[in-house]
Amino acid sequence: MFTFTMMKNTFKYLFILIIVVVTGCQTTKINNVKYTVSAATTELGSIGRSTTLFKLDNDFKTHSFPLLKNNIRLDVQVRPFNKNTYKIYTAKAELAQEQQKIQYTDSLSVKPELVTISLLDVKGYINELNSDYNKDIATYLKDTEDAVAVTGLAITLPKEALNKIKTSDAYYLTNSQDKKYTLSLYKTGKKTDEIDLTQGTVIGYTLGKFCWAVNDRQKWYIGDIVKDNKSCKGETKEKIKEKEQTNLFKM
Repeated sequence: MFTFTMMKNTFKYLFILIIVVVTGCQTTKINNVKYTVSAATTELGSIGRSTTLFKLDNDFKTHSFPLLKNNIRLDVQVRPFNKNTYKIYTAKAELAQEQQKIQYTDSLSVKPELVTISLLDVKGYINELNSDYNKDIATYLKDTEDAVAVTGLAITLPKEALNKIKTSDAYYLTNSQDKKYTLSLYKTGKKTDEIDLTQGTVIGYTLGKFCWAVNDRQKWYIGDIVKDNKSCKGETKEKIKEKEQTNLFKM
């Protein structure tokens, strides 16, 4: 039997689906980067599984948050809203029953702004995943084969947070407590502040798939992360293929 909460969540999900179908907002482009649009909750650096229903409805199920013992350098850019991103923001604000704080029209000389955040030090993030303290996540990735990582976000943030970002010159994804991620801000080599990204509204996200390589001991490890629609490069493989053992009875 459906509870009231379950029915409410179902209606919310259907509402976003209708918005997506009517407006064609399955994806949006910001500065030539394509972002997936979904009603799902996504956080930068998280790992999970992505699905698409008839190429009309995107979903992402979060599975885990790797432990980050080292800060991961990020690329952070402040971008103006456009018609498409504002349409997505409006739909999500209505879904969340939030009073819209952002107003946009083409005639505005100074457009409201959003933030794009993406993994810049991809190798550093991969090193964290290959570390002993994330063995459980590596095992999950090997077992599922189709898991992906959230490698970027387009997100709205309060004006105060935007101003802090604009006055910073370096940005890192860090663990603040028990695998909770925050955006750490730096200026001239010194940490100045932290921003909780969950306070914003996610407009869209990018995903990365894992590419595997073999080390000198013939053990598989994560060798690279590429865009989810791209092929693995060099000697890295999309799937782990265990070395076939020689059958002595056939010799």
